Amino acid sequence: MTLIACRDCAAIQRLKPLKRGRLECVRCGRVLENRTGRSLDGALACAIAVLLLLIPANTMTLMSVNLGPVTSSTVLASGLSVAWAQRWPLVSIVLALEAIILPFLRFSLLSVALAAIRLGRHDKWLGRAFRYSELLDPWAMTDVLLIGGGIGYGRLAAETSVSIGVGGWCFVCVALLTMITRGTLERREVWRRLGSQPISVPPWAVACTGCDLLLPAKAVGRRCPRCAARIYRRRPGSLTMCAALLIATTVLTPIAYGYPMSEFWMGNHREPHSVVNGIILLFTSGFWYFGIIIFFVSLVFPLSKLVALTWFLTSIHGRSRWQLRLKMKVYRFIDEVGRWSTLDPFTVLVFAPMIQFGQLAHFDFMGGAAAFLATVVLSMFATLSLDPRLMWDAAAKERAPAPAAALKASA
Repeated sequence: MTLIACRDCAAIQRLKPLKRGRLECVRCGRVLENRTGRSLDGALACAIAVLLLLIPANTMTLMSVNLGPVTSSTVLASGLSVAWAQRWPLVSIVLALEAIILPFLRFSLLSVALAAIRLGRHDKWLGRAFRYSELLDPWAMTDVLLIGGGIGYGRLAAETSVSIGVGGWCFVCVALLTMITRGTLERREVWRRLGSQPISVPPWAVACTGCDLLLPAKAVGRRCPRCAARIYRRRPGSLTMCAALLIATTVLTPIAYGYPMSEFWMGNHREPHSVVNGIILLFTSGFWYFGIIIFFVSLVFPLSKLVALTWFLTSIHGRSRWQLRLKMKVYRFIDEVGRWSTLDPFTVLVFAPMIQFGQLAHFDFMGGAAAFLATVVLSMFATLSLDPRLMWDAAAKERAPAPAAALKASA
């Protein structure tokens, strides 16, 4: 039996041994453990494969395009160098982190941690390494970049001849294996193997939000013995940080949608592309399926996130008890899909270096790309900074939870 506190609502629960199926929090519905199709050995094999394939995916030819007698080939970093040369260094740095650097870090840490666990090691650094790999998971966006690359390929293929190189096919494998790794990894089993579980609820129990370990009250302000996360009863400054990031995102949103993200020059003809007319272009070019994807991830999801975060903050301020489980579902949804809004900047990243033919034709990053990327990053940080347990605290009209005397108590 395993005692944990749900990181979304703080309800302390006892998990029974599970061979298949999944267990959900009785209070908020969060999945606490899922054994269906999960395997640590499978996750380890996929993580190592991703790590090895990232090398050719980043160094070999991604795509080649023919424009009359001129041929242009690109690697993954080509778009970053174009953004840098066009004086958008922050755009280049952020996209480099999400597309190249953080995937390497994420799968290096994950491979090392899972391999050590497979060998029966229990070193203290393993919990920290696995926690860091999990923190990097939403920011290592190889799967998002794959769809962005597909849309960039579609935009080019509608106009000229395009071929996918070895690096491109390696990247397809990387993205697919990334999604398989996420689907086969059972995090609860990893934490179970990395440390002992409490057999009773400590007085005034506090929960680690990194690994859900229950700890006594004296652990507040210290590091978790299993994953080395800082222990807080509730995340300090959560509401202030979330509100500040939400305001910054809201201010930048009109710029992100009102200004062009990219601009295509052919001779003296200038054709700017904003988020909206980019969607229209995909529909009129016959790639309506990509247009639908961009419509949702670039318009519906980002705007819905602003509405949802505003709803959460006003609910906490007003101590609302209405639809708490629904709020948790919405919170988990926007936390999961927020990263997919980077799809549009990734499309420009793949598309731009393919059309760099000097005065004949060239493709430029514009201010809308920087503003849109900023709204995505800021809104992701806003979601991460909000402690969802505060919604339950506010509904109970108390800031600090009562002593944990039974399994129905909160941590």
